[in-house]
Amino acid sequence: MKILLLILITLSLYADVGTLIKIVDGDTLYFKMNGEKVRCRIEYIDTPESKNNKKLKKDISKCRVSNKDMKSAGKSATRYAKSILSINKQYEYETKGKDYYGRSICVVQNGNKTFNEQMVIAGYASIFRNYMNKGDLTYYEGLLQEAKMNRAGMWSNRFAVMQCLDDARQ
Repeated sequence: MKILLLILITLSLYADVGTLIKIVDGDTLYFKMNGEKVRCRIEYIDTPESKNNKKLKKDISKCRVSNKDMKSAGKSATRYAKSILSINKQYEYETKGKDYYGRSICVVQNGNKTFNEQMVIAGYASIFRNYMNKGDLTYYEGLLQEAKMNRAGMWSNRFAVMQCLDDARQ
């Protein structure tokens, strides 16, 4: 709970406010702020890919699932993201640097939780553990364990895909 409070306080002090203009997939969003597009890679989470790309091929090979199954899981994550976020709505978000592809790394506030947390809790994202500090890692692992235990989201119908993605990120 202390970590959540710290995240909320940090977001309110350093957050940008942008209009959501596109949901690419479960872990990539576009915002418009001051006339500029901001491409956000959502921090702390990883979702299955919904389109053909290098990561999809890598995940399919590692997880030994079909292209169709992996893309279907990715589309499920994208649909869930679209169900909890609204295009043309303003959201507070904090950027924490850039990733390998030049995307801003973002924590997005959505109500009393972050979008990042909501995707894990609902069972549509695993944890991207790279660069996490110990406190955030412990917190997100707790959210993930709860989602698994409750068979939330894709932990109920795409367990093999989710478990493989989670194993790959440890």
